[in-house]
Amino acid sequence: MNEYSFNIYSLILIATICIAIIIAIVLWPRRKFRGVIWLILLEIAVAEWAFGILFESAATTLPLKQLWTAIAFIGTCLVPPFFSLFAVEYNRQQKRISKKILLLLAIMSFITIVLAFTDPLTHLLYTNITINPVINIAIYEHGFIWWMILMYEYILIIIAMYFLLKTAFKSGSFYTFHNLAIIIGALIPIIGNLVYVFGPNPIPGLDWAPAGFALSGVILTWAILRLKLFKIAPIAHTLLVENMIDGLIVLDSDNIIVDINSVSATIFKLTPKQIIGRNVTQFFPLVANLDELLQSNDYAQVEIDLGHIQPDRQFELRLSVLHDRFSQIIGKSLVLRDITEKKKAEAEREKLIRDLQEALNQVKTLSGLLPICSHCKKIRDDKGYWSEVETYIHSHSDVDFSHGICPECLKKYYPEIADRMESKNAKKIP
Repeated sequence: MNEYSFNIYSLILIATICIAIIIAIVLWPRRKFRGVIWLILLEIAVAEWAFGILFESAATTLPLKQLWTAIAFIGTCLVPPFFSLFAVEYNRQQKRISKKILLLLAIMSFITIVLAFTDPLTHLLYTNITINPVINIAIYEHGFIWWMILMYEYILIIIAMYFLLKTAFKSGSFYTFHNLAIIIGALIPIIGNLVYVFGPNPIPGLDWAPAGFALSGVILTWAILRLKLFKIAPIAHTLLVENMIDGLIVLDSDNIIVDINSVSATIFKLTPKQIIGRNVTQFFPLVANLDELLQSNDYAQVEIDLGHIQPDRQFELRLSVLHDRFSQIIGKSLVLRDITEKKKAEAEREKLIRDLQEALNQVKTLSGLLPICSHCKKIRDDKGYWSEVETYIHSHSDVDFSHGICPECLKKYYPEIADRMESKNAKKIP
């Protein structure tokens, strides 16, 4: 065991390994969310990197330091690709990473690892290695290939930071601390590595990146547990929320409001800051079937009453369930549409129909063939009953009868009266 001498720096590296493994374990249940699988692989690579540096910094002989440096290089060359892949998917600009890009990154990492293990023979990465006998830290003089690899890795890191910053600027206010936690967590080890490469380094040869990863791991663990990071990935705020004419409310899997547009905030007479982070049921107290609506696994809609805040308006609430590429539910969106004018138009249309129906009911007409008795002149109705002519016509129209007698019937049934009327009429004729 004289070949290794562990110190305080070793404790920092052990802490880094433990934190990275814990983060990977905590993230594992969330692996189906966009970008999380790359972050898990990133933490595993960080643990491997710190493991290699742990024994490299403790090794007391040059061959052992060269061996553990090569082993640490496995994690070193994998961290930047995994970091950039995570940032691209977290930004949600692509549904999946191109296989060509994955193959290219894998080839570059493989070449780097081969160069690291063959460096004692080729000296392409390190032109010279000296060990400080006091603190047992190796000081590496880097070759041209090492600088080329460093440039490639920093390009990947810059790409990752670009996508993370892009996500931070376009996401809703609810994600401010989420994005800050990720960005700060990414910057700390990068700054540590910059100090190691470009200085000024208070301890020459000491790589501060592992210590930075330990600190960033604490921040990321806090964000996962406290801020519920990765329960739902950020959604493009400008395109999906603010440009809508209807109210939009975005929920996570626990029905917590994670984003809301200004239209919805105006309806509730609150600011988005006062709404985001609260349970959606607090804002719909009069909706009796809201729980049933929220439990739906597909599209659903219901008319709701917001009389406690909007007594003169009527709304329709439409639910859409959000899925990731694995068909897992990651959240829900609620569209709040003002249907006041629509309901008024429907009420006016129904009133018009009722008025027309009443008018039609008042208009009665007779048409077609009427079965009438040739002797008594009774009419048979559609139920088979025989009715007097005046009774039938009165029931099927608005006609009322006034009874009289025609001249023929008068002469036939009342001849005396008919004769007197004729003689009376004859005297009047000059």
